[in-house]
Amino acid sequence: MPTYRIPLTWEVYGHITVTAPTQEEAIEYTLGPDCPLPEGNYVDDSVRVDDLVNIAVLEE
Repeated sequence: MPTYRIPLTWEVYGHITVTAPTQEEAIEYTLGPDCPLPEGNYVDDSVRVDDLVNIAVLEE
């Protein structure tokens, strides 16, 4: 029986506390690469197969 490697994506919902001069700058920081991802909770029914990545056959 074949074995497959299936690429998945899912959503997580969380909050982060940011100190910034303006709300716009706080949002800009949270969306940038220097902001750590917060702890979060899985969003129900958000798991999806990533159809932009090929499904790999690991063993035939």
